Amino acid sequence: MNFEKKDGIGRPSLYQVITLSSGIMVELMCYTLGETIVSNLETEKPVFGFGFCASGVTRSRVSCFKNEFEIRGGQSAVYYFPEIKVRSQTSSNEGVWRMNVNIPHDILRQMVESDSKIFPPCVGRLALGKSFEPFRIPSRMTPRMRRLMTHILHCPYTGIAADYFAEAKIMELIACKLDDIAASSGKDRTQRLSALKKDDIDRLYFARDLLTSNIENPPGLSELAKRVGISRTKLINGFCRIFGTTPGAYVRDIRLKQARLMLFEQDKNLTEIALMVGYASSSHFSKAFSAHYGVPPSKARDQIKTVKI
Repeated sequence: MNFEKKDGIGRPSLYQVITLSSGIMVELMCYTLGETIVSNLETEKPVFGFGFCASGVTRSRVSCFKNEFEIRGGQSAVYYFPEIKVRSQTSSNEGVWRMNVNIPHDILRQMVESDSKIFPPCVGRLALGKSFEPFRIPSRMTPRMRRLMTHILHCPYTGIAADYFAEAKIMELIACKLDDIAASSGKDRTQRLSALKKDDIDRLYFARDLLTSNIENPPGLSELAKRVGISRTKLINGFCRIFGTTPGAYVRDIRLKQARLMLFEQDKNLTEIALMVGYASSSHFSKAFSAHYGVPPSKARDQIKTVKI
């Protein structure tokens, strides 16, 4: 991949390729921004895989699609490109943290043959060689996917132990995505949403917006339920159905995501970061960060400092 600056000072902090013994290839991208980064990628080989974006916003134009699309933080996707000529432009106030897991065709075929019902029709046709039309199917990125990405980025081992650790976490990430595809297939999502009225769904999205805009000091569950006009029980259950997590866990995930991005800013100490994202003490913040990302914030900052450019 070739990165170039455009009216800014951003540059890639990390671009790593991991190839497993099975032929699965993983691209790990983690970089900070000045203003805009433009990247170009070209290959004649078809690519099927799963994409994960923990943070940042990238606009991509792929030769086999008529319109460009956005890759946003909190999003995962299933994709197939018969050929790749990509021009991507990233212009965001937060760093970009993405991972692509490219699956060889023989492994895709095994997946579909093992459980064809969970996959969208376009994936099944591709696996059986009945269609080679391009597609990209975006969906949510779960907290579990984020944690697995963090484990891969911050591997605690070296040498061959690191290879085995990375492969295990990558395979777990694939399993997590397959489980998410299965949960979203058929009637599952329809059933989850049909239990809620449209007015309730609108109120739950409003609740999410209130949490997002007051992340340092969010309202409690009872206050939040009162402000959006639904019961506390319906708030908790409905929030889980739509967003895949509880309101409290949603706040925690956003706080820790913001904190991780602040670690790139070396002028802020850990106590300042903890207070800025809503933690009353640095010890509470460190404990929550370690549980979520697998490493304490001090070690994560040290690893960021030593990343090879």
